[in-house]
Amino acid sequence: PVDRLLQSGFLIGGIVLLIALETCLLWLRWRQRQQGTPPLGFIPNLLAGVFLMTGVQLAIWDAPAGALLVCLSAAGLCHLLEFKGYWRDA
Repeated sequence: PVDRLLQSGFLIGGIVLLIALETCLLWLRWRQRQQGTPPLGFIPNLLAGVFLMTGVQLAIWDAPAGALLVCLSAAGLCHLLEFKGYWRDA
C-alpha cells in the first residue's frame, strides 16, 4: 500500500499542496498585518522544499538523472538565495 501511494504521486503532491497553502497564509498575514517575515524572506525556503519534494517524486518514478539534477540544483540555488538574505541581515 505505501509503495502504491508513493508511486501515485498523491503523497508528495499533498505535501507540495501544503507548502503552497503555507505560502499563501504567510503572505496574507504579512500583507494584512505587516507581521512576520516579508515574502522575499520565506519564499526561497519554501521553493527549495517544493524542488526537493519534486526531486523525491522524480527519484521514486525513476526519472532521468538530468531531471533530478535540475530539481536538486534549483533547491540548492533557493537555499543560497535564502542564505544571502541571512548574511545581509547579520
